[in-house]
Amino acid sequence: MTECLQLIKLAKTKTMKRLSLITCIFILVGALSCDNIEETPAPGDFPSWIKHKVNELSAKTSESCEYILVTVYEVQGRRYYNIDFSYSSCKDCNLYDEHGNWAAPSVLANQSEVKIIDQSPACVKPK
Repeated sequence: MTECLQLIKLAKTKTMKRLSLITCIFILVGALSCDNIEETPAPGDFPSWIKHKVNELSAKTSESCEYILVTVYEVQGRRYYNIDFSYSSCKDCNLYDEHGNWAAPSVLANQSEVKIIDQSPACVKPK
């Protein structure tokens, strides 16, 4: 902030002072707005333990990981991950919390609090 005041004092003309003041305002607004940014993962960007669980499940069923769907839910500020096979009739059988621990499907029972964050294939095979 003191650098901005020095810059304004050094400006010789009114136009330079105005430009310096506007520049300082932009810098100040930019610096203040960066504090509240929450980084969210990109769609399809899952925690590392998901890959391990997907590999484990796909090895059991001989299913390619591109046919396994991962749905990310948010319930009361916590994330849950459901690993689902495209042909499975069992809803939310492979539900895990954000740390990779199995979670009971009853966590998703109150639909008014459940928000789907992402739904992507567990992997994308290069063509």
